[in-house]
Amino acid sequence: MTLSDSQRASIAERARARSASVLDAIRSEERALDGKHLVQRTHLTCPATVWKYVEAAVTKSDADLVMLDLEDSIPRGDDEALARGRAHVARAFTELDWGRKLRYFRPRGTELDPGHEDLAWVIERAAGRVEGVILPKIEHPDEVRSVDQTLSELERALALPAGAIRVQVLIESARAEEAAFEIARASGRVVGLIFGAFDYWSSLRVPRVPYRVDHPMVHSARERIVKAAACVGAAALAEMTLEFPTKDKSEAERALAIEHCRRDALIARDAGMCGKWVGIPAQIAAVHPVFSLSESSIEQAIREARAFIEAERAGRGAVIIDGRMADRATDRVHRVTLAFARAQGMLDDQTARELGLP
Repeated sequence: MTLSDSQRASIAERARARSASVLDAIRSEERALDGKHLVQRTHLTCPATVWKYVEAAVTKSDADLVMLDLEDSIPRGDDEALARGRAHVARAFTELDWGRKLRYFRPRGTELDPGHEDLAWVIERAAGRVEGVILPKIEHPDEVRSVDQTLSELERALALPAGAIRVQVLIESARAEEAAFEIARASGRVVGLIFGAFDYWSSLRVPRVPYRVDHPMVHSARERIVKAAACVGAAALAEMTLEFPTKDKSEAERALAIEHCRRDALIARDAGMCGKWVGIPAQIAAVHPVFSLSESSIEQAIREARAFIEAERAGRGAVIIDGRMADRATDRVHRVTLAFARAQGMLDDQTARELGLP
């Protein structure tokens, strides 16, 4: 028994309709990160309550993103400190030159601010200058959805572009780790997942085991965060190193503190993360090189992308380059490198056009 032409056409038409629905759903979860969000080597966190720290972080640091903090830097129930912090955040957004830094702040979160009053207060006064918010202590994807709705309402009320304010989420507990994939998919605004390692460790309730950066459970959480972020095209950011090179330490102790920060960055990079939180500007110089692309890796990616383009033009789906097979899968790997290179200003527009980069 054979199929008629009309039967084949009908089966194919229904399959195409189902496939289109599936592909649309997959594509709807993907984030198209702009160049600034691709390059998030360092997030500098800054207490919003002290103006001189805010001003220095924004205007003098080399961080890729500055987050002005209204959560951990505000004592619980201290309304005066909260008012001062909010005022400093709004002032920083409206008065200071941020250069190319991403402009973010952290509200207090669902438990401390269930009405999202920090979001409304700052965004109303920031004249459209807020690029994103970092959400602390997220436990459930519905929290992200609720923030998304509040941001949409604020954007409509203030005549701001829809969806312009992005969201990055702190994964700070075992519960959040388990829900990381759902949290990443909860809103199209989500462009980053950040590991809050110390809160995470406390959530494991293992008081007889001290936290360490290379503990298997800590590393396992990093890996899950990287995968959850990758499933939507978001960034994955590592935890802060709490050992600071403070002035009360000897020169040798300060050098060791910086080396520990660099070590932690290497661990995070090798786990697949694209950047790291830092608590003071002195840590930035240790972290940036770890998460920056080397010229040799970019040159290799360009060379092999060109070779694969020529192979396809010649009617081949694969080619041998330097004794190794290269195909569409290896080309995709190189194009990830090239996208980051372009965002870091290490790939010129002419070469990007030649290689067909968007």
